[in-house]
Parts: sequence; structure tokens; C-alpha cells
Amino acid sequence: MIKEKAKKKWDLTRKMLEITDDEYNGVTQEDANLRFIKTKLQIAVYYLRMLDEHNCEYEVPWNKEQFKWLLRKPAGDTKKQKAKDWCHQCCLIRDKACASWSYEEATA
Repeated sequence: MIKEKAKKKWDLTRKMLEITDDEYNGVTQEDANLRFIKTKLQIAVYYLRMLDEHNCEYEVPWNKEQFKWLLRKPAGDTKKQKAKDWCHQCCLIRDKACASWSYEEATA
């Protein structure tokens, strides 16, 4: 998948994961948890987008309902751990696929 298509595929998800000003400036533990969750998912989506750019086949470690559940309040330790696990799974998928990617130097 070319870079633009891969970016478009994940645009809606990336918008959902944007940290709002209220979340960023929040001082409660729940605000901190939500920032952590969104940050981990942003990283996971970045890895999946890289896979799309290289036309790799993979299985997303979450489904739509699980994703929505993770972003709903209250955001506790269970949700933080789940976001951390998904990010790690996406990293492993990317690392496994990365071995077969060819990195050609761009010539100017």
C-alpha cells in the first residue's frame, strides 16, 4: 500500500486518539491514564501504518468494540495494561515484518 493510502486508512483512528487540551491539562489520575492509553495506541497505529506502507499482511490485535471500550471512561489500570499489550504486539508484528523490508537509499 502506498504511503498516502496507508495514511488515509488510519486517519479516523488517529483523530480519535488525539489528546484534547482538557486531557492534556488534566491533573487527575484518570486524565493521566487516558493520556497514557492514547499515547500507546498512537504508537501502535504508527506501527500498523508502517506495515501498510510496506504491503504487509497482519492482524490488528483489537476489534472495534474493544477499541471503543478502551477509550471510554473510567480509564483504569486494566485499560492501561491492555493498551500497553496492544502496542507491544504491534511492535512485534512490525519487527517480524521489518526483516523482509528493503531499505533503498534515495538518490538525489
